[in-house]
Amino acid sequence: MLRVIKIGGSILLRNNLAATVHQWLDAHPADETMVIIGGGKLIDAVRELDQQHTMSPQQTHWMCVDLLTATASFAAEIFGWPLVATEQEWNVAIEQSKTLPKPHGPAVPTVITPNVFYNRKNSKNKNILDMRVPNDWRTTTDTIAALLAHRIDADELVLLKSCPIVSKMSFTKLAEAGIVDEAFPEIATGLKTIRVEQLK
Repeated sequence: MLRVIKIGGSILLRNNLAATVHQWLDAHPADETMVIIGGGKLIDAVRELDQQHTMSPQQTHWMCVDLLTATASFAAEIFGWPLVATEQEWNVAIEQSKTLPKPHGPAVPTVITPNVFYNRKNSKNKNILDMRVPNDWRTTTDTIAALLAHRIDADELVLLKSCPIVSKMSFTKLAEAGIVDEAFPEIATGLKTIRVEQLK
């Protein structure tokens, strides 16, 4: 099974971070896992600055995407996982995912920095799916993780949150409650399996 996991930025503040995430992975094994890390307090700081000194929505959006490299690098170090931080590394990772034999048992997850596949440069040559992603505050790492799941044809997308999740809420209701971002319900359409759950 090929899986994408988004780990919410607020989860990074936990004292028992590595142990909690590794316990979850042990309980939910997959053949291959790619991980997107949320921006947490870094993105909150940009949001606060934007509220005080209004900037272009697109400028703010891509600034936040660039900042996700910092939280991805942090998480890769804490968890001891490989990090894909350049487009060249991304192309190699995708090729290996297609050609290498699957491991016997779960492989070590790989942290993906979003700007290797979703960035200001390739936004000028958007495909149909990318055109549906708003380049503003409506899009967070929830939608970026969904975009990655589409790109690699993942069997499952999991959004791990710090807040409680009411079972069987629609993605639209989750967006209205602020649990997932506004763009997520549309971008998630067509994915094979999606789970949104609290990391306890």
